[in-house]
Amino acid sequence: MLTDWINEHNIRIIEHTDNWQSAVALAVQPLIDVGAVESRYLQAIYDMHREIGPYYVLGEGIAMPHARPEEGVIHTALSLVIVSGGVTFNSEENDPVYIIFALAAIDSHSHIEMIASLSHLFCDDEVVEKLRGCRSKQEVLQTIRQY
Repeated sequence: MLTDWINEHNIRIIEHTDNWQSAVALAVQPLIDVGAVESRYLQAIYDMHREIGPYYVLGEGIAMPHARPEEGVIHTALSLVIVSGGVTFNSEENDPVYIIFALAAIDSHSHIEMIASLSHLFCDDEVVEKLRGCRSKQEVLQTIRQY
């Protein structure tokens, strides 16, 4: 379940952020804080974005920034930022982004259940819309509890 990974300590709800870099930094910071990733993990995401574009914008309004395990992942973890006003990631078809799940995976298979839960959530437009409108951490946890 996503609530095995997402809790009050790794959820941020903000109204606005200046750019995609600050949005990604806000999402990755809880992973750094709990020791799931080294600080260089954030730079690896920035570097990949510059090289190949917003590869982690998965659909309309949803992003899942991540980098390769060897870029500083210590253990698998997840965090969530909701940007109520949205933020541009330069992903033409999917901007603005409102929901940002930062993912750290220790390898290519240990996080499969987490990804499966996230994909179920992403496919439910009603839940995505509800999540986008959440204004409290408790509301977020209630919304994702079924996944």
